[in-house]
Amino acid sequence: MRTWIFLAGFLAVTLQTGFPQADPGLEGAMPPNTPYLIPQTVFVGDPGRLVVPLGSASRNFQPFIAEKALFKAPNEQGDLVIRRIELENREGQARLLIDFVAYVPGSLTLPDLPIPALQSQGLSTAGLRVGIASLLTQEDLVPSDPLPPLVIPGTTLLIYGSTAGILAILLGGIGFRVWGKDTLRDVQERFRRRRLIRAMKRLLRNLGKALKNENPQDILRRLSGELRHCLHLFTGMPCEAMDAGELKTLPSLVPREPERPEAMSSMLSGIFLCGIFRRCDALRFSGTPINQQELLRILAELQGFTHTLDQADKERNRLALLPWLKQKGRP
Repeated sequence: MRTWIFLAGFLAVTLQTGFPQADPGLEGAMPPNTPYLIPQTVFVGDPGRLVVPLGSASRNFQPFIAEKALFKAPNEQGDLVIRRIELENREGQARLLIDFVAYVPGSLTLPDLPIPALQSQGLSTAGLRVGIASLLTQEDLVPSDPLPPLVIPGTTLLIYGSTAGILAILLGGIGFRVWGKDTLRDVQERFRRRRLIRAMKRLLRNLGKALKNENPQDILRRLSGELRHCLHLFTGMPCEAMDAGELKTLPSLVPREPERPEAMSSMLSGIFLCGIFRRCDALRFSGTPINQQELLRILAELQGFTHTLDQADKERNRLALLPWLKQKGRP
């Protein structure tokens, strides 16, 4: 008796109001037993599901599933084709699930299907209505708001870290351009001097090896020309056009330091180079055979000169990079 009373009331409300599409904005205000569509908007030709809650009075209903093959022929000829009907009962909350496909837009009424499992529990699909939408109609369909972007873990750190890194590089570049020009110029000059000193040491080493197989006159000519060219690059003075006496005017190749021995400072002066090149000129233009032993001594003295120049330049660079060592008097 209670089942028939519930069914009569349910069908009366259904026939009066129909089954409107679920509205997300009013979902919280809908009665608990109001039917709704899944999805909320069903378009022509798309599968949809009508969910009909049956309320607490249907807690004893037995679940069943009725497939399309059990339906009668009139179902196939209508504008609304029902494909599956299921009654589920979970913890006393029964629902009728009706899967369908509609082929015309508008408000459509479900046919009364003579399904024994449905009729045995006093239920019917007659009078149930669904609203079908169409993209070709003039309905004012407003698209939903776009979903927020998917944030991958670590994206925020990557974005802000990259931005901070770019700003740091830009600020560093501006600061270096303003305050680092002199430093860069000084570093370039240090590397230039180191390359020239290595070139002079390599020149003397190659001439010493070539003395065994080449004419001493050619060795002296190469020594005088190539060494003067290296000195020109090192000092910035026209050493290639200067005679031996004019080399006395060359400044010290490395600035004098108070703690540097006097013998080292004198070897790095133009006076030492003047004496070396006078001896070379005497051997070249004396008109007598070149004394090979004297040439070997000149090469050995010049190797000592380049070694001293190398050590003094390294010391100068070390003290320039670490001035506090100089202040404490450390070697």
